Amino acid sequence: MEQGTITRILQLYGIEHDDILAPQKGYRNSSFAILRGGQPPLNLILYKNEPGMLARIIRTNAIGNFLHARGMPARRTFSPRIMQLKSAHQTRHAALYYYVSGSTIPWEAYTMERIKTLGKTMGNMHSILADYSGDLPDIADELIALNRRMVRYFVEPDVARAMSQKLNIKIKQPSFMRLLASCKNQPSQALHMDFVRGNILFEGDDITGILDFEKAGRGTPAFDIARTLAFLLIDCKYKSEDKTYKYFIQSGYTKRSASTFRAWQSVDRLVQFFLLHDFYKFLRHNPYEHLEQNEHFVRTKAMLLKHGIIERAHVK
Repeated sequence: MEQGTITRILQLYGIEHDDILAPQKGYRNSSFAILRGGQPPLNLILYKNEPGMLARIIRTNAIGNFLHARGMPARRTFSPRIMQLKSAHQTRHAALYYYVSGSTIPWEAYTMERIKTLGKTMGNMHSILADYSGDLPDIADELIALNRRMVRYFVEPDVARAMSQKLNIKIKQPSFMRLLASCKNQPSQALHMDFVRGNILFEGDDITGILDFEKAGRGTPAFDIARTLAFLLIDCKYKSEDKTYKYFIQSGYTKRSASTFRAWQSVDRLVQFFLLHDFYKFLRHNPYEHLEQNEHFVRTKAMLLKHGIIERAHVK
């Protein structure tokens, strides 16, 4: 059924094609490579039905086009038209893009050089996005709201009891409100906020594609840096915390990029906030009894213990 839908959408765009490759499915959408004989391939994305999706697509496309026009390997639109597909039960949207070469790589393939390149590319992106004036959500406000939800969850007596009995942990520092409020007062600009493995395409050691600006917002670059660094610290399991920080921040972002951001004082605490958020998502969406089988959960828990954000409920 989806193949027929894609064919109809391409007809509306006036695109003739030779083949539609099997979709790559993400959290919010399905992505189709469109082959056109001797012409460059295209990429059609069929977005999921979610509230506010049209506005999100418009923002996403505007930022991608802005970056691409200034030399960054961001995905850009082939056509400004956004198609609406209405049925009795839902409305979905589709957009057509130029195909971006390269591929995502597993975390194990994030070598020293690639982590440095990731930091450099983020810094260059921030340098360009400092001039972006489009309307975007306020990231500090979103994170403050998230912090409130996390605190409400962690202080629930049943949750605290289950964490203690089943995981032998308790939350030592559940709130980051003061940190987030101070970040709201820092200079802000457009940010990606999902600059992670699934949205970064490599060819060799070079980044050839930056995808998915759906979580983009406006805030201090420390938000973007800390969000990506938190992922790297957990998922690049064969590299120490110090080396990952050095490669991404010092050797990549600071030394190699055009960014002038140097307000590092909040980054470490923001990393802890994002790690606790990831920990919170594990707890919300999985039976506690199964969590110790999840390597990412185990590593996240270990790092939060190390940094004193959580602690053992019962000392053996």
